[in-house]
Amino acid sequence: MAVKEPKKKPRTFISFHHKDRHAKELLKAQSKNKNIPLYFTSTSQDKPFSNKWKTRVKKRIQNSSNLLVVIGKDTYKSKAVNWEIEQARKMGKKVVGVQIHKGKHHRLPSAMRKSEELKRWKVENIARRLRKRR
Repeated sequence: MAVKEPKKKPRTFISFHHKDRHAKELLKAQSKNKNIPLYFTSTSQDKPFSNKWKTRVKKRIQNSSNLLVVIGKDTYKSKAVNWEIEQARKMGKKVVGVQIHKGKHHRLPSAMRKSEELKRWKVENIARRLRKRR
């Protein structure tokens, strides 16, 4: 009898404003559930825009299937988030945004399209949307 290999989870890069780090950590924790078919990666925004940071982020986005934007109150102000969205788009990656506060609609980053937004944070919905073809 052949041994069935576990399905590889698609890698998703999380773009977030530093004030919303808690939401990124929650997503990463939720993805540990074997029933959630996602694997998340991200990069600290401690010193965005240095050449080292840009190189590292580009590589992580390139090695990901998608880019998930965690949208909080101040995300639209983040130059780093907008830059990450632009890089993902240049690489042909799917971009999906999720509002992190139930019942609130925060402004989208300028690089993001309205059609890329999910209004409800529910990890199953996020996973389904990221797995969908464009």
